[in-house]
Amino acid sequence: MALEPITRGLWRYRNGAGEPGHRAARTVVVAPYGGGSAYSVYELLRHVAVAADETLVLQYPGRGPRIGEPPTVSLYDLADQMAAEIDRYAVGNLVLLGHSLGGLLCFELAHRLTRAGRHVELVVISSAQPTAFKTLFADEIESRGVEQWIAVLRQENVITDELLDNPEMLRLAIQAIRSDTLLVARHVGTPQPLRCPMLIVGGDSDPDITAEHLRGWEDLTVGPATTVLLPGDHFYYRDRAADLGDLIRQQLPPLCGTGSAPMCPTQGEKK
Repeated sequence: MALEPITRGLWRYRNGAGEPGHRAARTVVVAPYGGGSAYSVYELLRHVAVAADETLVLQYPGRGPRIGEPPTVSLYDLADQMAAEIDRYAVGNLVLLGHSLGGLLCFELAHRLTRAGRHVELVVISSAQPTAFKTLFADEIESRGVEQWIAVLRQENVITDELLDNPEMLRLAIQAIRSDTLLVARHVGTPQPLRCPMLIVGGDSDPDITAEHLRGWEDLTVGPATTVLLPGDHFYYRDRAADLGDLIRQQLPPLCGTGSAPMCPTQGEKK
């Protein structure tokens, strides 16, 4: 199993199944959380890969091989860039899965990809709040010091002794999470609802993203919306990745194995 770059921002997950060049009927696209990289969601990928023929994961600017690139200043700009790459390289119907910042990004991606004529079968929002529930503010984020950012990194379970002992690595890690948090704080959000199905998932003990926040996403699609709480905190999926994969599969029609996934019927208004 490996991750291999298609472009700087779009990586393919190889899980040993399928042949190179196999034409996908369905592609899952995974958008990592703020401060995360393609590798930060690696353990999740094998659980969602079984729902599709191909799995792609986004690599944001300012981390990994893109460490020297300046951060994106607008979530709209990032969505524009990523949607263009997904539209070019992803084959078949699309499932968009994003955690935290990635959830906001997937909502914007779904709008852009739908306008481009792509069939988005499902948008999966994980541990993210709609912009109507604004709790992050740019002024406060910009005033945070190093120790506060170290505390955030500890909360996300990405801090290590190696990182703490390497000032340059620590600076780059803080730079990535700071720029991503500012993306969320400054994002206004597209008010127009989607028309595709939406699955909203969060942890029942998340101190920041409540069940009310999660249910707020239901008003942002006229397609069917399902909200589920799983045991855990903001990063519930680290212990419940298989459960999340099962939930996603339950929302999708089975792949027919003939080179094209069955198309969803036109979604009507929610009852």
